[in-house]
Amino acid sequence: MSRFLITIFLFVIFQAEGQIASSWYDMDSGLPQNSIKDIIKDKYGFIWLSTDDGIVRYDGLSFTPYNNLAVTNLHFEDFHGNISHDSIMIGNNNEENKILITKRNVYKIPQKNLNKVESILLKEKNRLKKRLIKNIGLEYYPGLQYFIKTKSGDYFFRKNEILYIEKKKVKQKISIPFSNPDLSHVFVYNEVLYVTDPIKRHTYRIDKGKLSILKEPTILNNPSTRIFWQQISDQTFILNNDDIYLLQHEELQLKFLVKYKDFGRQRFNCIFYDQHFNKLYLGSLIKGLNIIYLGNFFTAQKKIPFVEEVARASLPFTRNTIIDVSGYELNKYGLVKNHHFDSDNKYFMQYDDSKNILLTKDSVLVRMRKSSQYKVRDTVSFIKTFCGIYEKDSLRAVSITYDLKYSYLYIYKNKHIKKADCIFKFKGLVSSFLKYGNDLLVGHNNGLYRISISHNTISQLASGISVKSIIQTPDKMMWITTNKHGFFLLKDKKLFKIPLDQNAYLSSAHYILADPYGYYWISSNNGLFKASKKQLLQSVKSKSPVFYYRFSKSEGLLTNEFNGATLPNAYSLDNGEFVFPSMDGFVFFDPKSIATYYPDRKNIFIERARINNSKIINFKNHLVLENNYKQADIFIDIPYYSNSYNLGIEAKIEGEDKDWQQIPIKDERKYTIKSLETGTYTLLLRILVSPDGSYEYKTISFEIKPLFYQTTAFKISLGLLLLLIIIYIGQKRTKFLRKKNTTLKTKVNHMANELKETSKHLETVKNDMQKESEYRTRLVEAISHDIATPVKYIALLSQKLNEEKDTDIQKEYFDTIHQSSAQLYSFTLQLKEYTDLYRTENIYQTEKYSINEILITKKRLFDDIAKSKKNSIIIDDKNEAYSFINKNIIACIIHNLLDNAVKYTDGGTVHLSTEQSDNFIVITISDTGYGMSDEQMIYYKQVFEHANEDDIVQFKNYGLGLHMVIHLIKKINAVITFNKNTPHGSIIKIILKNTYE
Repeated sequence: MSRFLITIFLFVIFQAEGQIASSWYDMDSGLPQNSIKDIIKDKYGFIWLSTDDGIVRYDGLSFTPYNNLAVTNLHFEDFHGNISHDSIMIGNNNEENKILITKRNVYKIPQKNLNKVESILLKEKNRLKKRLIKNIGLEYYPGLQYFIKTKSGDYFFRKNEILYIEKKKVKQKISIPFSNPDLSHVFVYNEVLYVTDPIKRHTYRIDKGKLSILKEPTILNNPSTRIFWQQISDQTFILNNDDIYLLQHEELQLKFLVKYKDFGRQRFNCIFYDQHFNKLYLGSLIKGLNIIYLGNFFTAQKKIPFVEEVARASLPFTRNTIIDVSGYELNKYGLVKNHHFDSDNKYFMQYDDSKNILLTKDSVLVRMRKSSQYKVRDTVSFIKTFCGIYEKDSLRAVSITYDLKYSYLYIYKNKHIKKADCIFKFKGLVSSFLKYGNDLLVGHNNGLYRISISHNTISQLASGISVKSIIQTPDKMMWITTNKHGFFLLKDKKLFKIPLDQNAYLSSAHYILADPYGYYWISSNNGLFKASKKQLLQSVKSKSPVFYYRFSKSEGLLTNEFNGATLPNAYSLDNGEFVFPSMDGFVFFDPKSIATYYPDRKNIFIERARINNSKIINFKNHLVLENNYKQADIFIDIPYYSNSYNLGIEAKIEGEDKDWQQIPIKDERKYTIKSLETGTYTLLLRILVSPDGSYEYKTISFEIKPLFYQTTAFKISLGLLLLLIIIYIGQKRTKFLRKKNTTLKTKVNHMANELKETSKHLETVKNDMQKESEYRTRLVEAISHDIATPVKYIALLSQKLNEEKDTDIQKEYFDTIHQSSAQLYSFTLQLKEYTDLYRTENIYQTEKYSINEILITKKRLFDDIAKSKKNSIIIDDKNEAYSFINKNIIACIIHNLLDNAVKYTDGGTVHLSTEQSDNFIVITISDTGYGMSDEQMIYYKQVFEHANEDDIVQFKNYGLGLHMVIHLIKKINAVITFNKNTPHGSIIKIILKNTYE
């Protein structure tokens, strides 16, 4: 065991402490309460905290409290159980309730099942026993027996003895000086019980009941040592003089973790060390949670009053030290020696071939002699102000300026820097210089230039970029960094721009160093970046992405801002350490010892959501959102305890997003759903899990429930309803159209009939007009025919009257002329009356009249004419007849027939009579005159039988009168007959219908 003690001692001495990053978290940071009573990490990687106001889960970014539990009190104690079996338990005060932590969630154990789980407090034979699962923060009660459970058996602590009971119930007593207050010196490691005695400086080791005593003084039994032990995590911490150690390995080696100043004033009650992320968690009963990142970055500072810590130009000095432009020699722990260089130009320094250091002061180049241990110097004066000094291989260059508008580059091919071999003038300022084959590359604030020394010419390779540094890495790659345009690879005399990091911090990259492990380290104004050489070169070929890893203050750097305005800038030491100048000192680190962290692909969980800022809910693969949601946060639960900048989480909604979208990580790791329509969606997530660009993909579906009117059933019902409505409307429309069609047909038919009637009427009118035209023509002919004879007769009589001298004969002639004139006048009146009756539409009248009165009136009219011809007109008035037929038409008919009877009778008789029956009225006009010939009777009979009412009156052969009578007879739907009278003369009968239509 003495070998074991020496191991501890040696380990403690040679363990170095890097820069730490310490952060405190309390109620303002999301903790429900500032009293942290225990800390544990579950099998999935999540950190759990026990507080006096519930249980808290921590994922490296945010705290999730569980304090809405159905328990009697929220004053929780210590964790116990089995991490590998995913079974962590914790009880509240007096174990009134117990909580099971499993599958990343908390569950209250039902009261009826409490006797089935392990308990901390046991009651046995009226005596209380308490299981010891942690040795810090205990209140020891004299009447309480404490015990520790191990896999092999249980250890019960009594006054000056320990009782060991195996699983087989075999008991063994172990006598050592012991009392309950000594429980703070007890711990179990690898199932072995240790008890330290700070008074005797002994350490008791009990393995399955077998005691061995280590009597040598060690850090374990030092009176100043405090032991923090937690059984569930199997971690034991040794605190000595503010130094914190972790007990590890079977030989109980101590790993130095950190020196914590004033540790005892913080009332720490629990400690947990996360070896994977190299973080130390300390729980205080009064201040909350302190998380310390045990980094491997070392920032060397001079720590001299009134001397700034901004790192300027420097050079490697020894195997593990550097020297800066002011003469300060530093290693990673700080100042080693001040060599007092007294240079006012802080940006440039170089070694010459003899390892002399070249500096500038005003317009003087200063050489610090190595042979004098850099105490003696010599100088070379220049007229103008120095901009910089550069060296590569056998060439040196000095850049000077006078007015800052132009600069001059002096090229020296020897080490003495006395006479320049070449001088080149540039508009603006030269910033960097490097040999490029047989030529030179010159960085400028307005581009990149190539100088041919053999031809003494300058050509511009790139314009529009402000070059900061030209760097050639050991793999012969040529890199160009700029002030704001990113950085480039110079290959085949062409510049290829390299993709930037997600926040474009590398747009002003400073310097690049290549490590032996295939990575480049790039400084910037906002962090130090690590990138795969393979990815950088591949991005030039195929535009593929570069996965940068960023280091910042959270990894132990004192500042995120590095200094890029020095030359040399960054370099490696002989011991393998890299040195970068920052704005708060020189950063030393071994690239091999700087870890990068990526999520474990097995421990990425998408199972929690928060809708509308309400309580967080759990779901499995599918999330349902109500239609009225405003915002839904889907949590991406990853136990990741490093810089969230390096946690690459991208998402896209299938069918909605074309490209992957980087999820910004602020206070929580979550994807927010908002402004989406109802429907079912698939959310695709991918998480970067390795530096080579490998992703772990996760898929969940979520549904935004439609309102009742947006559901498929409603849409189907609405569709059916609309279909029924359409059918109903269609039927109604069809019925309406049919009805309308019928109406239209009826209307069309009616219009057709009207049109037909109109056409017929027009045809009738046309015919009537033709008839009237013919009628007028024939009427004129008839009138001309009928008038011609009387007029000719009157003219003949007038001639004879003129020739006759006898007054009696003249008187007779005058009488004849008078009668003929009267007849002609009468004919004219009859013609007018006939024309009026021919056009009348009314064949009936409202009042009946006596036909006999018409006979009497006409008899009076023709009596004188009849007497002149020695005729008599006799009316048979035995029968009286009455009629509603147009009186004027009947009068006209009787007038014409009576006129003809009187005209064609000489010395005879004309009889007029009427006879009325129920259906007919018969008017008879007979004479004893010349009578009608058989030819005339046949003619007029045919005229009556074959002529319609609308036929044009045919004035053929026999004059106008009887034709007009026949037309009027037809007009009143009457009948006329012609017969011979005996012995001579004619009988004409008119048969009228005795009705009123």
